[in-house]
Amino acid sequence: MMQPFQNARAELTRAFFFCLLTLLLSAAAAGETPPPVFAPPPRLAISAEELAAQKARPDFASIRDAAIKAAAPLLNNAVVLPDGFGSWVYYYACADDGTTLKAIDLNTHECPRCKKRYSDERTVAAYRGVLHSQAEQAALKLAWAYAYTGEDAYAVQVKRILKKFADDYPNYPGRIDRWGRRGFLAPLGGRRRVQSLEEAEGILPLAKAYDLTRTSPAWSEPEREHVEKNFFRLTAETLLRYPMGIQNRQAWYNAGLMAIASVLADATLVDKALHGTGGFFDQLQRGVADDGCWWEGTMAYQSYVVQPMIQTIDIARRMNILVQENERFKKLLLSPLRAAYPDGSFPCVNDSDPANIHLFDYAFGWAWSTYKDPVFAHALAFGNPAKLTELLGADAKPLNPLDESTRDLSGAGLLFLRAGRGKDAVCVAHHYGIPGGNASGHAHPDKLNITLFANGREWLADIGRIGYTHKEYKSWAKRSIAHNTVILNQTDQLVNTGRIVWLKSGEGFSACCTESTQSYPGTTLRRYLYLTPELLVDVFDVTTAHPGTIDLAAHAVVDSLTPDQPLKSEKLESLGSDNGYQHLSSVLAFKPDAPSTFCFASGDKKLRVHLCPAAGETVFTSIGIGFHPDQKAPCLIRRRVGGDARFISVYDLSRTGDAVQSVEQLAAPTPRVKLRVREKVIEIVFKEAGVELIK
Repeated sequence: MMQPFQNARAELTRAFFFCLLTLLLSAAAAGETPPPVFAPPPRLAISAEELAAQKARPDFASIRDAAIKAAAPLLNNAVVLPDGFGSWVYYYACADDGTTLKAIDLNTHECPRCKKRYSDERTVAAYRGVLHSQAEQAALKLAWAYAYTGEDAYAVQVKRILKKFADDYPNYPGRIDRWGRRGFLAPLGGRRRVQSLEEAEGILPLAKAYDLTRTSPAWSEPEREHVEKNFFRLTAETLLRYPMGIQNRQAWYNAGLMAIASVLADATLVDKALHGTGGFFDQLQRGVADDGCWWEGTMAYQSYVVQPMIQTIDIARRMNILVQENERFKKLLLSPLRAAYPDGSFPCVNDSDPANIHLFDYAFGWAWSTYKDPVFAHALAFGNPAKLTELLGADAKPLNPLDESTRDLSGAGLLFLRAGRGKDAVCVAHHYGIPGGNASGHAHPDKLNITLFANGREWLADIGRIGYTHKEYKSWAKRSIAHNTVILNQTDQLVNTGRIVWLKSGEGFSACCTESTQSYPGTTLRRYLYLTPELLVDVFDVTTAHPGTIDLAAHAVVDSLTPDQPLKSEKLESLGSDNGYQHLSSVLAFKPDAPSTFCFASGDKKLRVHLCPAAGETVFTSIGIGFHPDQKAPCLIRRRVGGDARFISVYDLSRTGDAVQSVEQLAAPTPRVKLRVREKVIEIVFKEAGVELIK
């Protein structure tokens, strides 16, 4: 995790940039939309007509009973309401190991893992943030029970929550962020919560709860006026105070403003949320690339931004504003299918967590219901033939993989090389560089990084962000050495955008050449890849005016990494003390003077890599960190010392691991590799404009 001052300074810089951008750009218009129509309530989470139709369904009794079951405990044991604003929920974690704390009482909190106790103000305020979140969700559960039963006892508890927030809101700080800054120095901050983002997220269930219950006799007119004026209206002012342009948080601001606009019947708020700078249409135009990828470069954040956009669309629809046919939004929904491995999982690039295509089930289900396009049914039912039959009928054939095409997802700076079909499908995700380089702080210093999928699993892995509460997020996950790319002099790459030099694909293969000229001063990184169902040829060229150590890393979350042949080794205490190298343990150094092979093994599956060493090259095996701090991930590092280097690695992707029998580097200015594959000799020549295969 960043040191507080560094974190605050970085956030403030980004916030200033986006605030300035919103002043310079004119409001984005995406065609005319009709004026909103505010029907009698309920009109936010559901319309009166939709509610009547739901009550008429044959299975309504089960829907009602499920809502009662969820809400009943909240009648008997009313949710605790916080006294004061809530701090960042990520602070509600052990400082030593990142574990979420457990409340002993309102002022004492314990780590379930190490039993350390916390009673400092930051932790106590973070727990208040947890209580705010619990109250938000409780209100909506209670409100649905009221909507389905008409029993005022549920509405009374909703009113209790909303009145408390309306009573307290004028007395919350004028604005405070998670670093304690206030007023105009806290552009990301809020009032009820220390992030306007969290207030936007939280106002959605609270506004829906109010709209579902406000016709109950439990509410008096003065109480409704109090909640609308001192809670909903003041929350809208908080969300409008510092627009965030195309950042994901602005998508939540927009949805929150639409929800408030609905309950207040405020057409001006609707216009700002849809048509203003950073509004719904502006975000689609500037935040979504032509390939449908969200600009922050991870499926995790793309999923995060799709959620409020769908809410915005549904709220608008209930105002008789139909924007769901926007083609750019449809591309946003489709792009995850292009960004998945054959098994539906996503490579964990940038600030991502391990996830698969079902991360978007909410969106796919909504899209199937809205558009009836079979592609969304296939996505929703991926890996579930029975579900596919339910959606498309008995004749439907599963798509596996969902996408077989090699694609450049330039909006995310990700190149997907694909080859093979079915169980033989293989894929390389190549992160050559998101446009702009930093993705609002969510990018990693990993230009020309690759991940590899073969034989039904991921082999070469990017471990993503680990988690913001863990110290290893900054000391490992955000370091170049944690990625499958080149590191110079044990220092991190600079923020930059790489490029594709060429991209080729044909029957049974995909190939590319990519380049980064700004990862290190005076240095050009160039990577050539050639992929078939049986092998991956990987050539990494480094040309630099600053001689030193040049490391090429390859990480895999597997059981072991060992050489296939006897090689003399030396045990080292460490490979370094900073920039992530301090996390590499169990280091063994090898100095092969001839082509060698190393084997990543997981159970009975193996990935064998053939190396063509240069004079003086050292090969290290070590243990790094996987997708969480306690997970071990073997790492292979090849090191050269000097100004230029060419690393040639050939990965055997066959199930038996014996398809590639030998590898030889041929002398040539451009890479030329001679392979013996299943008794056949082939040469692969990488040229300036493409690749040539000589048999």
